[in-house]
Amino acid sequence: MELEELLRDREFDEGKKKLNDAIAIAQREWEHVRYSLELVGDIGEFDKEDFMIGVIEEDVIIREPLLSPTKSVSGYSPTFYPMYFVQNLLAMDKQLAKEGYRTIESLYVFVELATKAGERLGLIGSFAMSFGSGYGSARSGWIAEKGYPLERDLFVKMFFKNRKESHDWDFFWTSVRENLNQIFLKFESWQNDEKLYKKEVKSKAIVKPMLV
Repeated sequence: MELEELLRDREFDEGKKKLNDAIAIAQREWEHVRYSLELVGDIGEFDKEDFMIGVIEEDVIIREPLLSPTKSVSGYSPTFYPMYFVQNLLAMDKQLAKEGYRTIESLYVFVELATKAGERLGLIGSFAMSFGSGYGSARSGWIAEKGYPLERDLFVKMFFKNRKESHDWDFFWTSVRENLNQIFLKFESWQNDEKLYKKEVKSKAIVKPMLV
């Protein structure tokens, strides 16, 4: 067998292992999100087809599902291409023992997972994306560019209401699950009532005067 062919086979095997490892991590964290949102409803089983996680063909991750929260954001986003979700999952897991979830990779992993979870529970469009963005920020302490900043910031504010802003919280804490339930209900009410949304969210927007 030619050296080039041997190297290609090895790259394929290594790529396939990384992909399988990433899927296992995503499944584990999906179950964490699932439990944390249990008071809202059941988001169901993890399905890799919902994410830009790709499939391996030779040594390249080539597949992009048609529906993904990253499809409507800048191509410069760290999760725009499917290989970045895989890389974020692997990097997050590698740092987990030392850093916990307080990493930029964790932010983007949970933006993806929580956005899809929000969709499964009934949120749509920017409401689902902002919910996922808020969840990712509350989990990691970092700020994502996805979703609307007001909704994202209100998510974080509601999550840490009456508690110290520490990002070392546990998915299984009763207080966490109760807060997430209240936050989801608030997002759902904004989605279903435009007047309420304008009153509670849009009224908080700061309009900067135009310079002429």
